[in-house]
Formats: sequence, structure tokens, C-alpha cells
Amino acid sequence: MADASAGGLYQCLTDIARADTSGDYQKALQAANKLIRKHPKETFAFKCKLVAQIQLSQWADALELIRKTPAHQMGHVGFEKAYIHYRQGELDEAVNELNTCDKDDVKAQELKAQICYKQENFQEAFEIYRYLLKNHSDDSDELRRANYLAVQARLEAQGTKQQVDDAEDSYSQLYNKACVEIEAERLPQALASLEKALVSCRKSLEDEDREEDEIEEELDSIRVQKAYVLQRMGKKSEALQIYQKVQAANHSDESVKATITNNIPAASSDFALADSRKRFKAALQIDQSKLTRRQRRTLMLNNALVLLMSNQREPCKKALEELVSKFGTSKDVALIEASLHVKMGETENALKVLEGNDLEQSVVRLHVLLNANRLPEAIKAIRALPNASELGPSSLLTSALIASDSKDEAVKALNTASTAKNQSSEALKSILEALVEVEQSRGNEGAATKHLEKLVEKFPDDLQVQCRLVGAYSKSDPKKAEALSAKLFPESMEVDVNVDELEESDWILYGEKYRQKKEAKSPPAADSEIITRKLKNANRKRKIRLPKNYNPDVLPDPERWLPRQERSTYKKKRKNREREIGRGTQGSSSANPNVEFVSASPNSPRPLPGPVAEGPRQQRPNFQKQKKKKASKF
Repeated sequence: MADASAGGLYQCLTDIARADTSGDYQKALQAANKLIRKHPKETFAFKCKLVAQIQLSQWADALELIRKTPAHQMGHVGFEKAYIHYRQGELDEAVNELNTCDKDDVKAQELKAQICYKQENFQEAFEIYRYLLKNHSDDSDELRRANYLAVQARLEAQGTKQQVDDAEDSYSQLYNKACVEIEAERLPQALASLEKALVSCRKSLEDEDREEDEIEEELDSIRVQKAYVLQRMGKKSEALQIYQKVQAANHSDESVKATITNNIPAASSDFALADSRKRFKAALQIDQSKLTRRQRRTLMLNNALVLLMSNQREPCKKALEELVSKFGTSKDVALIEASLHVKMGETENALKVLEGNDLEQSVVRLHVLLNANRLPEAIKAIRALPNASELGPSSLLTSALIASDSKDEAVKALNTASTAKNQSSEALKSILEALVEVEQSRGNEGAATKHLEKLVEKFPDDLQVQCRLVGAYSKSDPKKAEALSAKLFPESMEVDVNVDELEESDWILYGEKYRQKKEAKSPPAADSEIITRKLKNANRKRKIRLPKNYNPDVLPDPERWLPRQERSTYKKKRKNREREIGRGTQGSSSANPNVEFVSASPNSPRPLPGPVAEGPRQQRPNFQKQKKKKASKF
């Protein structure tokens, strides 16, 4: 009996080993159950059953097995229990179970690093992966290196600079290296890494004898990242082509679908809002576990923005509330919410949302005030800007003060801006020109002239400014105007101008286009060429068209150029012929009492036709009447 029992144990263990090698974990589970029935005190059997249930994703059964099996029979299962919690999304419970494991347990440390990545605790995940890469080496080094680069990409996105080596071989490592370079704004290097990843991915998957659909699905995730890099580089048309091609393939990777849905509206200027709403709605309902927190937030933010652009006010409001409940408020959320309030006519609510010290929000708040025609508040908001002394805010402040009939304050603001430090020459010129216009609108020609003099002093080569100063002098001091005009345009100035040519030219009257057309024409031929017949005849551009029934042996009709009603063959149509038709029975004549019928005698001579004068219109060729064909007899 002992030998039989030993043989049964060996057979069960052999079945479990074969099932593990072939990946048939259902058979492994059956063999483990058989082993437990025969040898209930065997610790290895319960552990095999637990692993088989985990491989078959039977999470509830696996947890129930751990709960029912005593610890001395099951052994330490901290890693297995943590993995079950991790797959169920219970990350905190998984971390608590991993803390019970040995610190030198490589599997437990790698699982903890993945959980830290999911929880966006990237610094701790970075430390774990760096420790494992330095102190441990096995067949999983390639995957471990790829995960390490993924963590580096997230740290680079948070502002922590990362150093990346050039020793990446696998396509996963090249892809994650490109992600690090994208976050570091090294877009050309990222594009080169993704091109290498595409080649490496196809080669490695073909070596594994994968099917073409699986290869294309894996390649599409790299292509989408490549399209994103092209989009960031300004090549939106190329990026849009890749997005649409991958979208048409309709692969099963939900993260790729969500990325395409989010990026197509940003890459296309004429995207369909209705179609984008449907796609965003579908993207928000898929499993977003593979997406980072930032990607999920961006997806919801763009969904709210598309709803706002589609004038879907209530759905946009609900989307913003859901976004704030999950990720909290931010500047982007405030801007979308303020735009929604403005669309709904709630100006006060929009101003409350935009309160704060952020420059972008302050500018949008100023825009709302100006649109509401609340000029005093807008003037205060402009003066409160941190860059109020720069050209743009100064120009806007001047326009607002002029619109509110506060020209004196506008002059003061412009004078303050003109004396600001580190002012560029273009900005100073614009400010002085604005001062001239404001002073002239106030009727203060003296102050306007002084500002023009400053302009001439600062920009002596600007002829237009000097001409404006001549005009200003002509109103206040004609002598200065004449002196400056004589200086600018002296009478003794020698100019190489042919007066006779100017007087004879026509383009002065008709414009520059007439001159260009005239010069483009070929010069006229000399008289000698016409007399000696050396001038070649101009080729006809249009081909002569003859009638289809043209016969060169028959003379054309001499009346062909006359109107139809003037031709000799024209017969005038009689109007109201139906009135002369009798209304009696067929064959009866109409009895008209005013008409007298006289029967002609047989011997009475026939009347001779009178002479008819022939004119040029009556001279026409004689046309023979065609004889009627007789009906054929059968």
C-alpha cells in the first residue's frame, strides 16, 4: 500500500508539473484537488491549488481557500494574498500584506514597486527598482529595466530631472525612454527612439511567432505615441493621419482608444463636435486602470471642454462637478466654469470663480469685465496686473480710460509708461504716438507737438514722423514748418528723373498694373518690316469651325445673314385661324350673309397674274420639292 500511495503522489506531482509547463492551470487545479484528497496534510498541495486559482483569476475562491486553510498547512502566503488584493484594486490592503514579507523577497519588492507606481508614489518605486537593478539579476531584468524607465518618465513629468542611459535594447525600454524624452521636451530624440521601437517590436514579436493582429495591436500603441510627438512638434496633419489609421483598426486596447479620443480634437481644427461627444462618452466608460491620474484628469477636462463648445450647458456643468469631486479644482477647471457662467449670462458667478492672483485668471476676469462694459472695474483690474507697465496693458488701459471719458488719466498713464525702465524702442514709439493722438483728440496741439519732437529726436530716420511734425508746425508755427520742410525736401535736390518720359507715360493715370501689362506686351513692328512683308502673320489661336453638312461645291444662301422674317421664304403664321373654321357638321360651309358667291362660267378666262417686282430679297435659289415616297406594299 505504501508503494501505491507513493505512486499516486508521484503521478499527481507529475500532472501538476506538466500543467504548469503547458499553461493548462485547469488541469493543475484538478491535480491539486486530487492530491489534497489523497494527502490532506501535504502543504505543497494547498499552495499549488492557490496558485492555480490565482492563474485562473478565481480571486474569491483563492481568498476563501486562504481563510479556511490553517497557516501550518498553507504556509506563508503574504505575497499571494497581496497579489489578489492588487488585481482587485485594493492597493492599501496589498501594501499591508507585502509588509509582512521578507525584505529580500524579490517578487514582493517588485509587486510593491508596481503598487507604488499605481498610487503615484513614484519616488519610492524609483528607489525599489534602482535597488533591484543593482543587487539582483535574473531573467526579468529586461522587464525590470522597462518599468524603471516608466517611473523615470513620471518623475520627469513632476519636474525631477532624470538621466537616461543609451543601453536600451527591447522595444519596451525604447518606448519608455521616449516617454522620458517627451517629458524632458527632447522631442527629436523621442521620435528617433520611437522609430527604433517600431522596428524592434516587429522583429521580436515575429521571432516569437505571434499573429499579425497581435503584432499590429502592439505596434499601434507605439504609433499613437509617435503621433503625439509629431503633434507636439507642430506636424498636426501627419499626427492626425496616424490617429485616424489606428482608430480605423479598432483594436481592443482601451488605453489606446482613450488616448486617440482625447488627442484627435486637439490635432484637428475642424473636428466634428457631435462625434467627439460620443467618443468621449465611450472613452470615459472604459476601464481606465492603465491610465495615469494625469491622463484620466485630462480626459475628463477635455470632455467638459467639448461639451462647452457644443453649448451643452447642463452636461458640461455635471462633468465639471464630477471632475472636481475626483481631482479637485484647478486653473483649467476655473476657466471652463467661468466660460460656462458667461454663456449662461451669470457674470457675477463668473467673476467669483476667477478671483485669485493667477495672471491668466486675472486676464480672463478683465476680459469678462470689458465684455460686460464695466469700465471702472476693468480699469482697476488692469492697474492691478503685475505687468501693468508693459506695452499691452498700458495700451489697454489707455483705451479703457478714453472710452470712459477720462482722457486726463489716460495721458498720465501713458506718461508713466513712457518713463518706465527697460522699455524697448518699439514700445516707446507706440506710447509716444498714442500720446500724440490723445492730445490731438483733446485739442492740445502744443503738447502733441512736443511729443512729436520727442519722436523725431528718438527716431530721426523716420520720415513719416517728421512729416507729421511738419503738419503740427503748420498749425502753430509756420516758419518752423517751412524750415523743416525745406530741410526734408530741398529744391536743389538732384534727382535722376526724365520729365518727358513721365509726361508721355499713361501708367501715371491708370496705375501700376497698366504699366506692367504694357511692358509685358511685345514691341510694335517697324514700318519697314510691314512694307517689305517681312513681318510674319500672327497665328490664329481659334480653329475655324464649319457646319457639319458643309458642301464646298454648293454656293451658300445669299439670304443667310438676313433676319428670318425678312427672308423671301418666310411664311407668316396666321393668328386665330380657328375662328374661320365652321362650327356646323362636317362638310358644311359657313353661312356668312355678307359674302356673295358667284359661280364662274366655264368659258370665262382665267385672270393673269400681275407683274411682280423682283428685289434682292426675292432672288433666291430654286429648291426642288422632294417627292413623297409611296408606301411599300407587302
